[in-house]
Amino acid sequence: MSSILHIDALTLGAGFFVLMLLAGWAGAAMAAKHPPRAGQEESTRIEDACIALFALLLAFSFSGAADRYEHRKQYLLDEAIAIGDFATTASMIEGPSGRAIHEELRRYVELRLQFGRVHIDAPEMQDVTAQSRASQQKILEALRAAIADKQAPTLHTPLMNGFNGVTMTHDRAYYGSKNQVPDTIIVLLILFGLVSAFMVGRSGHKHGKLTSTMTRIAVYTVLVTAVFTVTMDLEQPHRGLMRNPQASLVDLLASLQQP
Repeated sequence: MSSILHIDALTLGAGFFVLMLLAGWAGAAMAAKHPPRAGQEESTRIEDACIALFALLLAFSFSGAADRYEHRKQYLLDEAIAIGDFATTASMIEGPSGRAIHEELRRYVELRLQFGRVHIDAPEMQDVTAQSRASQQKILEALRAAIADKQAPTLHTPLMNGFNGVTMTHDRAYYGSKNQVPDTIIVLLILFGLVSAFMVGRSGHKHGKLTSTMTRIAVYTVLVTAVFTVTMDLEQPHRGLMRNPQASLVDLLASLQQP
């Protein structure tokens, strides 16, 4: 897990915005202090290469974050489908074992909804995960009781396969939420962003006044910060603006609560 992503994406974006403005201003100030000699044109190959490399790094980071976000959405959908299939199969069991499985499944889905509302790095996440695994154990004990009583022998294999699907999709959703961009990539993004803003300020002041240069820097900074903030937000599935949708689990809980 990333340590930097413990900070909200909006806070990271605001800090990155300020740093880029300062870097752009520093570049413009340096260009004003050390202007090129008359008739001398400086090569911009290094500046262009730095900005192009930063754009490539930012594009790949955004693409990876969006891909991981879509995978997390699919994991939640797969989990809801697995729980629903298992609930349908378990409904064929009669008696105390069937009622125990149904009641525990309902509580289990409530815990899975709570999982999506707790920050992945919060201390409460360990409690929610522990309760979910304890609920799985209770469901397994009820299954064992039903199998021991030899209730619906033809359903024993589908029941165990369904239970395995529930536990498997739980682990996918849990570890998928922890799959985030490494801190090294975030640090590189910030460093290259600052260098690119410095280069924009330095090259812009050679061809215009300070006011127009700062306008160029501000526009560039706003665009880059917007992409950076969205990328960081996509990497934080349990906080921020773009959280993983839980509509499938909400609908499943509503169906389980029906008599």
